[in-house]
Amino acid sequence: EIQIVKEYGRLPWVECYPSQLNQVFINLMDNAIDALNQQIEAGEWTRLDERPHIKIRTQANNDQVMIAISDNGPGIPEENKARLFDPFFTTKPIGKGTGLGLSICHQIVTERHGGYLTVSSSPGHGTEFQVAIPLRQSDY
Repeated sequence: EIQIVKEYGRLPWVECYPSQLNQVFINLMDNAIDALNQQIEAGEWTRLDERPHIKIRTQANNDQVMIAISDNGPGIPEENKARLFDPFFTTKPIGKGTGLGLSICHQIVTERHGGYLTVSSSPGHGTEFQVAIPLRQSDY
């Protein structure tokens, strides 16, 4: 069973395309669930001191809203990090992914919203994706 941990900060209203951002968050959550499930099903979950979990954090500062989605799964190998946002790149088994999810997410966040999407990961220690959406002067 995967635990969801929510650490929500107060966020201001943000002018955005909500359905597109929803697509980004669903994709990031789906990828985290897939990574954790793959590890669980393969019998590779060996950390007795913690359960598989996904953490969602939100916070705002003076000029942006940040949403972080992290997991404590297997992490992303260094050689894959540079290609994560490339169209058609996938690490999922054949038939499981198209390799378009993160590419589309990156496009939605950067081109449609003027923000950024970053990843921080190390093998064996999980992965965190951060979505930052800038606030415009009229937003705060």
